[in-house]
Amino acid sequence: MPDVESLLGICFIELSKEYDIEEVNSIPRLEHLIRTRIWKVQIPALVSGKAEDIETYIRFPEDFPYSMPCVIIPDDRFMYLPHISVKTRKLCLYEDGEVYDADNIEGLIRDNIDRTRRWIEKYYGRDNSDEYAKEIKSYWNEEYDGENNVDDHWIMLGDIPTETCEMPGVAYVVKNIKDESMYIKSVVASDEDDKTIASLKLQHKTKDISVLYIASLQIPNMPPFCMTGQEVIDRISDDEDRKTFKKYLNHVKKVNVFFPIGLNYAVGGIYIHDLKVNRNGYRKGALTSFKVLTSFENKNKKLDRLYVSIYSDQRIAERTAGTMMMEKRFLLAGLGSVGSNLCYFLNGYNNATFTLTDRDWLTVDNIGRHLLGFEYIDQHKSYAVAHYLQQYRPDRKVQAILKNLQELKEEELNKACAIFVCTGDIMSEKWLLSQMAEGNIRKPAFILWLEPYGMSGIMIYVNPEDDESVKRLREKANNSFMDYCLIKREEYEDGDKLTKHDAGCNGSYSLYSANDVSMFLSSMFPIIDKLLEQPSESKCYRWVGNTNIAMEKGVTLVSSLELSKNTLQELPV
Repeated sequence: MPDVESLLGICFIELSKEYDIEEVNSIPRLEHLIRTRIWKVQIPALVSGKAEDIETYIRFPEDFPYSMPCVIIPDDRFMYLPHISVKTRKLCLYEDGEVYDADNIEGLIRDNIDRTRRWIEKYYGRDNSDEYAKEIKSYWNEEYDGENNVDDHWIMLGDIPTETCEMPGVAYVVKNIKDESMYIKSVVASDEDDKTIASLKLQHKTKDISVLYIASLQIPNMPPFCMTGQEVIDRISDDEDRKTFKKYLNHVKKVNVFFPIGLNYAVGGIYIHDLKVNRNGYRKGALTSFKVLTSFENKNKKLDRLYVSIYSDQRIAERTAGTMMMEKRFLLAGLGSVGSNLCYFLNGYNNATFTLTDRDWLTVDNIGRHLLGFEYIDQHKSYAVAHYLQQYRPDRKVQAILKNLQELKEEELNKACAIFVCTGDIMSEKWLLSQMAEGNIRKPAFILWLEPYGMSGIMIYVNPEDDESVKRLREKANNSFMDYCLIKREEYEDGDKLTKHDAGCNGSYSLYSANDVSMFLSSMFPIIDKLLEQPSESKCYRWVGNTNIAMEKGVTLVSSLELSKNTLQELPV
């Protein structure tokens, strides 16, 4: 590890030959920052064609040189230029994640100084509106003229409206996990029947709110972006929109107003409140909220601003795969350790819907290898996993059913693009294959289970178009698919050797870990993904797991060849 203090000392001496540098204890107006090494550097630059020395501060973080130094310019002339924080006056000179030579400390400091000089000369004294438009989010969220923080705990469901409209929504209290502080989250939608809003009302104690979206309200081209009430009115270019705003404000009193800020993933907003319409010297009703907004103490008062993130299928797609995937409808029967964790993998498709069926509920004993944890104990597994998926994506279409697979109707099964059977129940699997053989079920199926102790994991892919394989698999189901197991069938005749029992004659279960489930599904999911896109003939895939336990337990396997852990075997059906 280099002696950074000594190296900085050497750099200070060398750079002082070229620049006026002084080591200081703090930065003006930023005295609250954690004490660290700070240089005040006079950087020569052309400001509007005139040579000047610009007072600049270089603050070296504790983990320098493995974190970039901070360059800060307190001079108010530069506070509204691009790529500088109005609040901290810190320059953004490098892309996030910039790779640089940490051993060349002097070169790094020189580069920061040179970039600062070029930044001043490039942006000062010119029209920078094009720069603000590129990264308007950063500039919109700044604090200008001592105003309050921009409230960014807002979400809009669906696409940004193209016309002025009212939007319903809800507000509810959220606890910050880090420090247990409370804040208000507000969610609005263009569709008054939005299912996400309905879901939030079920999960939280909510308060109904409404907002007015004004399509013709245009924000300034450059900072500061704070606005007074009169400025808001002046920036509404459409007369009808202005009338709508006036009527809405006079009726609602406390108003949230949204408007476009040039992004397809966010909108801006302002909050109008505390308008005192009853005042001494005025008859009751003589003053309206619209009038008060531009009078009295409000004349020069900056309105609180909002930042609203867009939550839509298109936005999620842009930030994941880059595009909306083809819709996939999955039906999962059995939401135990394998089925629930398989949902985690399938949830990665950004346009998936789920039908989940399982009659069982989650118990304390399931926690060790289930997708869900303590908070879901005593909940039906299908409803609990559905809740998990909708917590992740509230707009996700998820149906929970308390039935066995064979109780479902044919039309429910044939709506799916794929059926996943993770029940461990051979009767469900036999029924499914019989229905396929008779032509009643026409969608591909994946049957998955783990053998005891995670010695292997089996996945049978059944293509209903492959008639002969369906018939063969139906016959093999009569023998519990023993032909595909890695453990010899004779071993299964000794129930106590491979399973454990709790109280009662029906309480047997196989031992394997959550890690075994993850390893098994991680091996199978690339195959599942490929088969969903490119169906093939029916086939069996076997994952080799903890075969070392077989020797410890005296369990005989069908083969000792190619049994390296995590290898994958293909078996004909």
